[in-house]
Amino acid sequence: MSIATRIIFYVIPLLLLVVVSLVFFGQSGAWEDLKDAVLGASKLLPEVKVGLEEQKAEVSIPDTHRESVGRIENTINNMLGSGKENCFAKYGKLSELGEAGTSLTFELKGDKTSLTVRGGSGGKQIITDLYAEFTKMKPCVIAGPGRITENFRNYFLLAEEPLLHPYYHPVSSLTFFYSTSGVNENSISVPELGLVNDLNDNGYLFTPDGEHICFFPTNDFGDDDEGLADVVFTQEGFFSEESIPTRIKEGKLKSC
Repeated sequence: MSIATRIIFYVIPLLLLVVVSLVFFGQSGAWEDLKDAVLGASKLLPEVKVGLEEQKAEVSIPDTHRESVGRIENTINNMLGSGKENCFAKYGKLSELGEAGTSLTFELKGDKTSLTVRGGSGGKQIITDLYAEFTKMKPCVIAGPGRITENFRNYFLLAEEPLLHPYYHPVSSLTFFYSTSGVNENSISVPELGLVNDLNDNGYLFTPDGEHICFFPTNDFGDDDEGLADVVFTQEGFFSEESIPTRIKEGKLKSC
């Protein structure tokens, strides 16, 4: 029986009883008798619970999304710490988030970064068992003003010395989500940069120092302030020798 049905079935008759009794009970002490009767009847009502446990039970995301979140979490933890300077790691590529409303938000909070996964109705309910915190992690992106993508490409992909700064941009928050604007695909949003771009990163992350964990917004063609060309993350195409997976395989880039 639904909550609304329970209310109609049990509560309304009690209210009618109160009104009728007030009309017909005239003698002293009748109200107290009535109150005791109503309170006694209320104990017979079924307990209606709309608590956190029931809300949790209604929230779910596809198993493929859960697996992706787990791989991302494990990969980030393995990238943190000393001896992890200017290295790359792969979490296995994010499964297509689709229109299920799943999103992942990384947010810097003091000396740690939180990961909040949302899904369910409207994609606004927090999946509490997937919440995670990464101590001493600071999120960043390979995008932003100041020739960041150019400096990154020249050193890591074209082997041009020296390494010029800046080559990454620290941020306070970013979100992975599924965009249905234009081409339907996984996307990344970085509010403080006013940036919304594709997330065709083939599952790669980068850290310059074992503390900042950088994500890669991507473009369909070419590099600019909004990210690198997505061909950088594959081993296909005319410039595959300049791609991250090829250079890692050849030992020219460091794995974390």
